[in-house]
Amino acid sequence: MTALTSTLINSGCLQLVSNEYERLQGAIEGLGTAVEGSLGCQKHELETKHKIELSKAQENADALSKEKTRLEDSIAANERACQLEIERDWYKKEASHHALHLDEVLEQTKAQQKDLSNRLEESEQDRKWLKGQVEKLTLRLREHGVETDGAGDALSKSMEAATLEMPGRN
Repeated sequence: MTALTSTLINSGCLQLVSNEYERLQGAIEGLGTAVEGSLGCQKHELETKHKIELSKAQENADALSKEKTRLEDSIAANERACQLEIERDWYKKEASHHALHLDEVLEQTKAQQKDLSNRLEESEQDRKWLKGQVEKLTLRLREHGVETDGAGDALSKSMEAATLEMPGRN
């Protein structure tokens, strides 16, 4: 009986070990599937986070690139403004120099105009005086019986015409 009992025990034990082995095998497969699922979810989450971080980094790089371009444009505009200010200052200096020169020319021209006006006035006074002298001479000549044939009158009229034709006279 011991052999049969031992066979029965062995066969019961074998069945028990076999059942436990299958149950353990199922648990291992379930655990493997759960681990694979968990790792797949973690992988997906990490990939999603990585994509988000890459997208944020790209957005940041784009924003920095735009800021760099804006700053470069601003620097170029500032340099151009500085250059224009230098040119403006040069033109201002030149204009000031020319204005001083024009002031000198204006003063000279005014002095010339005053001199010419004085000469014109003296010339008119001389012309009036000469006209008076011609008229007096013509009268004396007539008083002494010398006929002037209208030469004195013609001379007087020609002096009047010259006075009327002078620029600035009406």
